[in-house]
Amino acid sequence: MIALPSIAFGGFSGSAKGVTARQVGGRSILSLKCFPTGVATSAQVARRASMSKITKSWKTLTEAQMLGWDHLAEHTSGQSVFGQAAQISGLNLYIRLNVSRTMAGESILHDAPEQLVCLPNVVYDKLWVTTKNIVIKGITHEAGYKLVIKMSAGQSAGVSNAWSKTVILSPGMEDDWGDADMTYLYFKTIGVKPAVGEKVFLEMYWLDPETGFTGQTTYDSKVCETEAEAEAEGYVKRNKITMADLKPESHVSECDVDFSTGAPVISFDTVCLGHSNVASSEAYLEDELPSDCIGTSMALARGMGEGNAGLAAQSYIIWLRNSSWDGTSITFAHRGGYYVKPTEVFGPGILY
Repeated sequence: MIALPSIAFGGFSGSAKGVTARQVGGRSILSLKCFPTGVATSAQVARRASMSKITKSWKTLTEAQMLGWDHLAEHTSGQSVFGQAAQISGLNLYIRLNVSRTMAGESILHDAPEQLVCLPNVVYDKLWVTTKNIVIKGITHEAGYKLVIKMSAGQSAGVSNAWSKTVILSPGMEDDWGDADMTYLYFKTIGVKPAVGEKVFLEMYWLDPETGFTGQTTYDSKVCETEAEAEAEGYVKRNKITMADLKPESHVSECDVDFSTGAPVISFDTVCLGHSNVASSEAYLEDELPSDCIGTSMALARGMGEGNAGLAAQSYIIWLRNSSWDGTSITFAHRGGYYVKPTEVFGPGILY
């Protein structure tokens, strides 16, 4: 985009051969049509389709709804250009907020929010990037908001600015006890983990899913190091088991087992499918459990079947063990209440 200094272009607007001239805030602006340099990813295609759908839905609004968006836009500024905050239209604000909402899994908002929403900055302790784990530690939780995280692939350590290469890893997640473990999402989105010595760039901000407003973006970068180097600097990995850690033959459809750091507290959120004629489910792990994650616990459960009996309250005993005979596994064994398949085992427990 170029601001034309010559008065010869004053008042000129229109398009010709990929060049568009327009008037913005009393200035003449020339812009060239951009063409993608690579093949669009499935996420990019979905995002563009969503934006197109939102743009078309503007025409379905009533006049009163459009006026509401126009009024709110009068109190909202766009991205600063040449030191001046740009004014945006009601349509632009409608698209901006609804793109954020749909990204977080919400429906299109037709009525403009009653007022602007000021979101806090993301407060956190440190970004850790190792060859095995990518974790944002010590996030100050903000109730009602979701965290949007963007990261880049590994860059040369000498690169000082590569935030333009970041992609969305999480369109709206909640921190997990103050941590955001991005390891799985990073590998799933980027396709390869960073190597030692490469620098990873981070952007993150809070999103209000109700209105679509977002907070100020926080920027950070970190050079990838080994696990040993990170631990020497004070990094403490919190043990956690998810579906990504299980073998396909496991008898669970969802699994989130979270171990507290420094205390024998464990949290369960697992859907047990049962197997054969035994009132229990096995989750087979790919790797061995650390010694401080071995033991027994109890947890509550509720059925996920149909009818009143399908929601029966239950109790489960859980055994976590490493075995030289059948490998590492977690057994969810039914102990009380009417047995239902499937069943959700949830809540905290004490590991003993």
